[in-house]
Parts: sequence; C-alpha cells; structure tokens
Amino acid sequence: MQRAYEYGVLLKPKILLAMLALYVASFLGSYAYRGGGSLELSPFLLGFAAVMAAVSGANALNCYVDRDIDALMARTWGRPLVLGTIGPWEALTFSAVLLAAASGISLYLGPIPFLLFAGGAGFYLLVYTVLLKRRTSLNVLATAPSVAAPAWFGWYMGGSPLYPVGLMMGLLVAIWGPLHLWSLAYAYSKDYLRVGVPMLPAVLHPKRAVHGILAALALLISSSYLLVPWTRSPVYALGVSLINAPLMAAGLRFYRTGSNRAGWWLFKLTAPHIVIVLFAFTLDQMLFA
Repeated sequence: MQRAYEYGVLLKPKILLAMLALYVASFLGSYAYRGGGSLELSPFLLGFAAVMAAVSGANALNCYVDRDIDALMARTWGRPLVLGTIGPWEALTFSAVLLAAASGISLYLGPIPFLLFAGGAGFYLLVYTVLLKRRTSLNVLATAPSVAAPAWFGWYMGGSPLYPVGLMMGLLVAIWGPLHLWSLAYAYSKDYLRVGVPMLPAVLHPKRAVHGILAALALLISSSYLLVPWTRSPVYALGVSLINAPLMAAGLRFYRTGSNRAGWWLFKLTAPHIVIVLFAFTLDQMLFA
C-alpha cells in the first residue's frame, strides 16, 4: 500500500487532476457545442485514459530528470526519488510504460490525437524540462502547448472541430500557465536561485517581478472573456466575472505587499481558475442548447 502511495506521489496528483478536469470540461463543452445527441462513452474513456497516462508519465519522467534539484528545494525535497523510496531506474521504467501507453492509445484514436499527445509531452519534457528550464528565465513559456493539450484533446474527442472555439479554449489555458507557475516561482524564489533555475520572478528585482506577474494576471482576466462570442446566454460572462473577482483582490494584495505569502495565495487561487472558466462555458452550452 505504501509502495502504491509513493508511485502516486511521483505522478504529481494535483497536476494530474487539474489536467484531467480540463479534458473533461473541454469534452463536455465540445459535445454540447455540436448540439448534443447520444453521448458515446468509448471516445470519452479512451481520451481520458490517454490524457491520464500522458500526464502521469510526463510528471514521473520530470521527477526523474529533476531529482538533483528536487533534493535542494523546500517544496520538493520529500518526493520519492529524493527520499529513495523509489529508485531512479524504477521511476524511469514506470514513466516509459505510461508514455508508451499514452502513445499507443493516441495513435489508435487518430493522427490528430497523436499529434496533440506528442506535442504536449514533447514540449513539457524535451523543450521545457531538458532544454530550457535551467537555461533561460522565459522557460515556462515552453509549457504552453503542454497545458493546452488536454483541453484541445478533450474538445476534439467531444466531436467538434478544433477551429475556432477549441483552439481558443486551449489558448486560454496556455495564457493561464505562466501566471500560475510564475506566482509559485515568486513564492519560492530563494529555492530556485539556490538550485540555479532562472525562473523569471526569481531573477528579476522583486518590484519588476510583481509588475510582470500582475501583467500576466491582467492578460488572464481579460482573455477569459474571449469565448463570449460563442456563448448562448449571459451565464458564461457572469460566471467568469464572479471567479475573476477574487483573483483581482489577490492581485491587489500582491501589488500592495509584494510578499511571498501574497504570491502563494495568487498561485493557489489561479489553480482552479481555468478549470472553472471551461466548465462555465460548458454549462452555458448545456443549459441553452
């Protein structure tokens, strides 16, 4: 039982649940957008399995690659590879099996699902984790296709064409990603400096870092209304406005104090934001089909 728990930690369950929620919201939104009809479980479940395996495998492989710096950071020192409860070879094999499963399922589903899987996993593992994370302060921008991929995957599996609404939903997720990661990096800036990872908020002067994060927050809030032209009622715009309000309050507090704790709260509040935005669009489509 303890062994299973350790492998579960390796998958970064909070990230996994968030990506699966994006997939579910996008799938249901796509289903409702195309007019509903009979809901076939097979495409949904196969797509769900592909996303779960892809995100799990990518997270496990990220833990393998970053095990040296994880040992030196307060936020990550308790991960299984650092504690030695799971060995490097075991983690590598585990991640390879999951990624192979995701690849096989995606390929079975068709060329577009496979390209979405390959692009999402490739950007996260190769471009971000291996090539850019330790080399440039703009590293997190490379995660944009990775965080958007589950939303695109879900929209496609729901039966609607990716253009224009599906692409727009993925774009919103891609805009959300840097703000979420930068607010976390601000809260743990000393950790990132200690291990030599040049996250933007860690290498900038604190005031400039605050201004940069607030600019990303303003972009996220304003872009959350981009789906309004494809809504069928005021439900989406009203719902988005309600969930943007606490983000704006957290941003104001962050601007006033510039504290690590304020950055942490901004990180925590952004975590569910994009999922709620996508579900608000789905609700609008379902209620007023």
